[in-house]
Amino acid sequence: MHEFCGLGPIDVSASPFAVLQAQPATLGDGFWRLRQQLNAEVGLAHGYRMLEQFGNFHNLALAAGRIQGSYKGPLFMDSDLYKWLEAVAFELQREPGASISAMADRAIDLIVAAQASDGYLNTYYQVVEPHNRWKRLGFGHELYCAGHLMQAAVAYFRATGDQRLLEAACKFADHITTVFGPGRLETCCGHPEIETALIELFRVTRRKAHLDLAAYFIDVRGKRTVGTEHWIFGSDYCQDQVPVREAQAVVGHAVRQLYLCAGVTDLFLETGESALLESQQRLWTDMTAGKMYLTGGVGARHGTEAFGNEYELPTDTAYCETCAAIASIFWNFRMLLATSNSRFADVMETTLYNGFLAGVSLRHDRYFYVNPMLSRSGIERPEWHGCACCPPNVMRLMASLHHYLCTTSGAGIQWHHYAAAKAQTPFATLRMDTTFP
Repeated sequence: MHEFCGLGPIDVSASPFAVLQAQPATLGDGFWRLRQQLNAEVGLAHGYRMLEQFGNFHNLALAAGRIQGSYKGPLFMDSDLYKWLEAVAFELQREPGASISAMADRAIDLIVAAQASDGYLNTYYQVVEPHNRWKRLGFGHELYCAGHLMQAAVAYFRATGDQRLLEAACKFADHITTVFGPGRLETCCGHPEIETALIELFRVTRRKAHLDLAAYFIDVRGKRTVGTEHWIFGSDYCQDQVPVREAQAVVGHAVRQLYLCAGVTDLFLETGESALLESQQRLWTDMTAGKMYLTGGVGARHGTEAFGNEYELPTDTAYCETCAAIASIFWNFRMLLATSNSRFADVMETTLYNGFLAGVSLRHDRYFYVNPMLSRSGIERPEWHGCACCPPNVMRLMASLHHYLCTTSGAGIQWHHYAAAKAQTPFATLRMDTTFP
């Protein structure tokens, strides 16, 4: 067993300002175990086939120089494979299997082979537009993809002890530190994700440069800086109108906003800076009081996947992207760890059963991207999407769900969701028997 074996997506065991510690559980027979097993037995293999069919593996092979041809799909294709790989990692941790291990090995081999000698890794900009590296940060998704690589690497290392992907992620992070920062490229990614990923990478490596870079990307938001383009796209996409410490409301693209919130909360857990937590409490109140549906769904504006004004919550044109529900769960869990306030677990529960589960079929091989509250004509979940951010996001949350049920603190054990499960804690082994729901 290695030091990090058994840890989940978020490890705050050495985070000085965490009130609660995440405690893994083992799901017993019941509602969530069935969902998790179907995700493992059907969803992950389905995802592998779709990544093959839509060109994600093809693009890595192109960047690695192993095949000839043209790049396939949108410029953020790498991120879908990384999220799928993170899901595979947590499933290997839960229940190792030769089949999914072989799938993961193929992906990791291609990722390592595709990485440039300077550490850079993004198949679109390596194959299609090498002259535009770090030049289209508003919608280029380079740092977004890098963040998902880091999260997959952390998950795979924690699950297996295999360091190949972690070494690639660290090499890429080291490259990024030479590109961004004071006196270098003074900007950040239009789509937050890198922030929370770098902090989780820091929790494994303990390399302060990773934490410092995450803090820099958070600090630079809301400042008009050199070499940026994403301030010009308007409030329905960006969260950069004001510095994060001064933010009063959730605005713009819902997934971007909530991934940023998760990163800001992560930074508080490491630094204890009260202004960070206070800003997140304001944003959480703004979201839950007037910008969240009864399902936990968020993102009311269909055209821009964005938060609307207070109580702007249409039914038939509601967007409620599956990824936004997942982002809300990620953020609420971090807020729970930071405060121990059960209201964050309550929102997680509402969202898990409604805003999240609506996005996947009962068999776990069909997925919604958009989840309106009202449909006047029958709609069916497609098996994949041209923009396939949601399916592997569902997979990685489902595969790691047992890490979100239980926490511990000096006060004892906290169980946040009804589920047939068992948790071995420093205090005792706790078992919950329930048929809920």
